[in-house]
Amino acid sequence: MRPALAERPVDPEVGVLVPFAVEDDAGHVDHARVVKRRATRCALSRICGMCGDSLEWPLAFLGTPDEVEANTFVFPPLHTACAEQALATYPALGDGYLGRPVAPARWALVTTGGFDIERPADRTGDQRLLFHPHSVTSTTWTP
Repeated sequence: MRPALAERPVDPEVGVLVPFAVEDDAGHVDHARVVKRRATRCALSRICGMCGDSLEWPLAFLGTPDEVEANTFVFPPLHTACAEQALATYPALGDGYLGRPVAPARWALVTTGGFDIERPADRTGDQRLLFHPHSVTSTTWTP
C-alpha cells in the first residue's frame, strides 16, 4: 500500500479508508459520489483520486463495462497500486462505493499514459467531471 493511502482517514462506520475523491473539504464523506471539487483538483493537479498524492506513470482508472466501452470514467485517475487496493477492498462491500450508488457486476482497471477531461457544458444536467484516457495500455477485469 502506498504510504499516502495508508495515511488516509478510516470511515468509522464501515472500517475502510476514505478515498480522497469522495471526501469534501469539510471532511464529510459520501462513498457513493465523487466530489466535483476534488475531481477537478485530481484532474488539474494530477493527483490520485484514492490517496491524494501526485500521480506517476502509468495512470489507472477504475470503471464499469459501460465506462470502458465509452472510454469515459467518472472516478478520477489513480496510481496503479491505489486502484489495485481499491479493487481488493470496495467491490466486496456492495453498492455505494467508489463514486457509484450502485456497484457494477464487474469492474475494470484500465492503465494509460494520460487522459483528457470533459467539463460540464453548462450549469444544467449532469455536473460530473468526466475522464477520457488515451493511449490505453491495458484493461484488466474482475471476475
